[in-house]
Amino acid sequence: MRTALRQLSLLAALAVLLVLSSPMAVADTAAGRAYHVAPAGADTASGTAARPLRTIGACLSRVRPGDTCLVHRGTYREQVTPPSGTKDAPVTIAAYGDGPVTVDGTEPVTGWRDAGGGLVAADTELPPDPDFNAVFLDNERAAEGRWPNSGADPLNITWAEADPTSTDQHIDDTDLPEADWTGATVHLWAGSNPWAQQTGTVTAAAPGKLDFKGGNYRCPPLCMGDQNYRNYYLVGSKAALDRPGEWYYDESAHRLYMVPPKGGMAGHTVTAKHRLWGVDLSDSSYVTVRGLNLFGTSLRTGNDSTGVTVDRLRAEYISEFSTLPMPPDSDLAIEPFEGHIVASRILDSGVQLLGTGNALKNSEISQSAGDGVLVRGTGHTVANNYIHDVGWMGSYTPGIEVNGNGHTVTHNTIRRTGRAAIDTAWQLNGTEYHDNRIAYNDMSEAMRTSRDGSPFYVCCSLNGSGSSIDHNTSHDADGQVGYYVDNYSGHFLLHHNVAWNTGARGTFFNGHTGPSIANRDHNSSYGVGISEQSVRLSGATDASGTYISNIIGPMPISVSQTGDPLPVVRSNLISEKPGYTDAVNGELWLKPDSPAIDAGEKVDGVTTDVRGAAPDQGAYEYGEPIWSTGCNLPGCQQRVRHGAWTATASDGTDASAVTDGDINTRWTAASSQAPGQDLTVDLGEAKTFDRLSLDAGRDTSGQPYGFSVSVSRDGKHWGEPLARVSGRSFTQDAVFPRQTTARHIKITLTERGPVPWVANDIRLYGEGPDATSTLHAEKATVVRGVERGTAATGVLGSGDWVGYRDVNVDGGQLTVRSASTCARNCSLELRLDAPDGPLAAVLPIKGSADWREQSVPLQRKVTGTHDLYLVARGERQVAALDWLTIRR
Repeated sequence: MRTALRQLSLLAALAVLLVLSSPMAVADTAAGRAYHVAPAGADTASGTAARPLRTIGACLSRVRPGDTCLVHRGTYREQVTPPSGTKDAPVTIAAYGDGPVTVDGTEPVTGWRDAGGGLVAADTELPPDPDFNAVFLDNERAAEGRWPNSGADPLNITWAEADPTSTDQHIDDTDLPEADWTGATVHLWAGSNPWAQQTGTVTAAAPGKLDFKGGNYRCPPLCMGDQNYRNYYLVGSKAALDRPGEWYYDESAHRLYMVPPKGGMAGHTVTAKHRLWGVDLSDSSYVTVRGLNLFGTSLRTGNDSTGVTVDRLRAEYISEFSTLPMPPDSDLAIEPFEGHIVASRILDSGVQLLGTGNALKNSEISQSAGDGVLVRGTGHTVANNYIHDVGWMGSYTPGIEVNGNGHTVTHNTIRRTGRAAIDTAWQLNGTEYHDNRIAYNDMSEAMRTSRDGSPFYVCCSLNGSGSSIDHNTSHDADGQVGYYVDNYSGHFLLHHNVAWNTGARGTFFNGHTGPSIANRDHNSSYGVGISEQSVRLSGATDASGTYISNIIGPMPISVSQTGDPLPVVRSNLISEKPGYTDAVNGELWLKPDSPAIDAGEKVDGVTTDVRGAAPDQGAYEYGEPIWSTGCNLPGCQQRVRHGAWTATASDGTDASAVTDGDINTRWTAASSQAPGQDLTVDLGEAKTFDRLSLDAGRDTSGQPYGFSVSVSRDGKHWGEPLARVSGRSFTQDAVFPRQTTARHIKITLTERGPVPWVANDIRLYGEGPDATSTLHAEKATVVRGVERGTAATGVLGSGDWVGYRDVNVDGGQLTVRSASTCARNCSLELRLDAPDGPLAAVLPIKGSADWREQSVPLQRKVTGTHDLYLVARGERQVAALDWLTIRR
C-alpha cells in the first residue's frame, strides 16, 4: 500500500495536459524574426511594432521557418494559409495579447432595399455551393426561413408532424400552409426508430400535401409513413419567410431576402459566410496557431500535415449546411450501401485534424451543424478543450469524430450535441481503429436530435485492439446508453468509466446478429437513471473473450453466453445502495462503509492503484484521490448541484419525479396541455443559474409545446418571465438573458397541446462552477507553485495557491480533502477574489499521509459570484489538495 504523498509525483507528471500557457508576449518568439500585424497597418510596411502589416496574409508571405506573426487585436476578413516550418523551427501565428484577434469568414451584405411583402433584399454573391450558406444578423446566427417556425436554438427545434396517411415520398399534413413549396428542402426525422435524419427536395405541393425525392434511404426504419416518428420541417423557400431575421437566398438571381428586424435595417449589420476554412493548413506542416478566434469559418490540416499545434483557439459558428446528401463513394472505406446516409457531412465539417501528429488543445469549439472536431489520420492529440452546441443537423456528426490510429483524446468537456459526444464512423474508417486512448472526458447533454445512440458511440465492425476507453464520465443524455460499442465491433477495452442518467444501460456491446469478440468492461460505476442493465452484451453469435468484472451498478449485467472461451462475468456489485457519496450528483466514489471496498479482483493493466487487501469494485479506489473529467477552461464547469429540491404541480398531481434526479422517472399532468398549467420547484436554498433544462424523456409525445420560466426568492413574489421556450425536442432549454439567483422556479405552459405534458427531470446550469459542488483541485482555473495531475495537485508549499474563477457561492462551511505530512503550524486560507483578498476562512492542517476531509466554518457567510483562492501557509510542504466545497 502506497501513501498518498508518494503518488503525487505521478499526478504531477500527468499535469502537462491541463496546464494553460501564459498569454503571448514578444519574448515567446524563440530565435526567429517577429512580424507585427494590426488593422491600422499597411502591407507595404516593415512589420515592426511601430510599422505593422495590415493583413495576416502579408505577414505569412514573408515568414521563414522559425518566424512569428504577432497579430494585434482586431477583425481580419481573410483566409490564412501558412507556409510550412520545420520540426525545429515552426512558423507561428499568435495573438499578440492586447485583445481578441478574430479571423472572420463572413463578408458584409449591404445595399438593402424594399422587396415588397414585408421583405428587404440585397444583391450579393454568396459562395457557389448554397448548401453551406450562413447569414448573421448583428453577429448572431440568423435562421434560414423555415416552416414551422422555431426558436433560435437549433438543438431545440419545433417539428411538424405528418399525418399517418403519409407514405414513403409523400407527406399529408392538414396543418401545412398553402404555398408553393416546390424546390424547398424537406428535413426528415421519421421512422420506427430514427437513428439518423435525412433531407430531400420537394417536387410538388398542394394544400395539406407535398411530394419529395431523396431521403428515406432505409425504409423502415428511416422513412415517412405510418411510423412512430413522422417529424419534418421545410427550409430553403421564400414562402417560409414570416419572422424577423429569417432569410432566403435566390441562387439564380444572386439575391438575399430577409424579413427585417422591427424598425427596419437601420443600425443593424448583416454578414454572410464566404470562407469555409479561415485557417487553411491543408498544405502546411510544423505550424503553431495560438490564441486566435474564428467566426463563421473553421480550421483544417491536410492529409500530409504533421507537427501542427493549435492552442487556445476560440471557434464559433464553424460549419453550416442545410442538406444531408449521401457521402460520395470516395469518402467511404467499404462498399457503399443505403445506410451510409448517417455519415453525411462528417468529412466536410468541424475543426479538422488530418495527417499525422497534430494537436488541438486548450480551445473552445462551438456552434456547428456538423462535427465539432474531426480527428482523422494517426497520432493526433485533442486535449483540454470545451466543445459544445454542435451536430444539430442529426446525422452522425459528433462533438469529436475519431478515425484512425494512435490518437489521444483526453480531458475534453463535450456538451449539447445532436448525437454522440465522441464517435467513430465505420463507414469512413473501415476496419482500422486501434491504439487510441479516449480518457478523462466529460460527456453530457448528448443525443439532442436522435434517440438510438449514446454519448460515446462506436459503429461498426471495428477492431479496437490496443485502444483504451477509460476514466470518462457520461451523463444527462437523451439517448439509451452511456457507452455503446455497436454492431460486430470487438477488442474494445473499457475501464474506470462512470455513467448516470443515460437511459436503459450504462454500457452496451451490441452483437446484433454477428460476433462481438473480446470486449471488456472493468471497474466502471453506474448510477441513477439506468433502467434495464448496468452492462449488456446481446445478440452475439460469438462473444469469445468477453470479460466483465469489478462493476458497480443498480441493474443486472446481461451477457450472451456464446463463444470459446465463454464470456466471464464475475466480481460485480449489483445494488441500489452501493455506498456512493452522492449518486444524484454523479459523485460515485465510495463512502467508508461501502461493500465495494476491497471486494474486487486484480486485472492486469487495469487495477494499478490498489489500497488495502484487494482492488475495490467500481471506478474510484477508496482512499485514493478522486479523479475528475473534462477541461479546466471557462464554461467547463456549469452544472448546479442538485439538492433537496421539491416540485408542486398546479393540478395537484404528485410531481416528485421531476426533482428526484432520475431521468427514467416521469411526472404526467392530469389533462391535455393548456396555457396556465404550471410546475413550481423549490430548490431549498438560493442557487445561481442562467439555464434550465426540462427533460421530457425520449417518447414521441408529451413534450411541452411552449412554456415560460419565472423565478422568485420567496415563492410569493414572481417577476416577469425570464425565458420563453417553444419546440418539441426531448430536452428543452430555457436560457436567461443573465445569471439570476433564486430559490423558487415556476414553469408555466403558454401553448395548447393535444396530450398532457410530461417532465422527467429538471437540471440547472450556471456561467461558472457551483461551490456546493465538488471543486476538484486539478480543475482549478489558475495555480501557483504547484502542478496538477489527473486527480489532485502536488504538495503546496507556503505561499502557493490554487484558484477558481467566477464561482457561485452561497454557504458558510469550507470542506477540504487533502493529504499532508506537516507536523504543525500549517493551514489553508480561503481568500476571496485574489490570493491576498479578504480572508474567508482558515483551515488548520492536521498532518496525515492519507487523504482526509476537514471542515471549518467561514468567518462569515459568503454569497454571490467570487474568485476563490486556497492559499497554503506554514512549512515548505503544507498539503496536497484533492477537492473543496463550500456549503451551508
